[in-house]
Amino acid sequence: MRLVVFGASGPTGVEVVQQALAQGHDVTALVRDPDKMAGLVPNKELKIEKIDLSSADTVEPHLQDKDVVLSCLGSRTWPWSVTLYTDSMEVIVAAMRKNKVKRLVCVTSWFTTDDPSNPPSFMMRWIVKPLFLGRIMYNMSQMEQYLQGCEDIDFTAVRPPGLRMGPVTDMEFRTEEGPQVCDRNGVRGMCRADVARFMLSTMTSEDWVRKCVAVIAVPKK
Repeated sequence: MRLVVFGASGPTGVEVVQQALAQGHDVTALVRDPDKMAGLVPNKELKIEKIDLSSADTVEPHLQDKDVVLSCLGSRTWPWSVTLYTDSMEVIVAAMRKNKVKRLVCVTSWFTTDDPSNPPSFMMRWIVKPLFLGRIMYNMSQMEQYLQGCEDIDFTAVRPPGLRMGPVTDMEFRTEEGPQVCDRNGVRGMCRADVARFMLSTMTSEDWVRKCVAVIAVPKK
């Protein structure tokens, strides 16, 4: 498949690019610094293009003849309003429409939505979210809502828990269409390589089209 990856030079994006190349996909990495990307993934099969996310007109040429768009764009913790997720997604969707590309896989997080029947931990509700990640997660939620209103886009929003570095595993995925995965054998975080593995697995699956899916990787029984 012909894939295009936004945020390809970030830690999750690099995993997506490397695994997609290993699976034999035609991969284009869209980044602000092509030299940095070439150093992160020195693979002659990788196409690297410099991207300007300011408008759909600047993004549209990069999506020509592509089958799937993957977005690993992310924001650092910020003391004021975060709009990266909605601003970038509006541009990406507009460019997809110009090229008649329908399939999109992006990353958000656990707990972008509130569900009284599936509440977060005390630490997440009263410390992590309000003091550190609240603005980021709120904008992620806004992006998910925006995509749910795009009836012509076959999106999957992948919601992982806290991310860490580490090699890809063969652990099994547990999923829920909700703010978190409850049945997780006490596992808390997830390595970015497994997030990438799950993202790539959803590209051709109908299971999570037009849905937000919480995911975690747990040891096989």
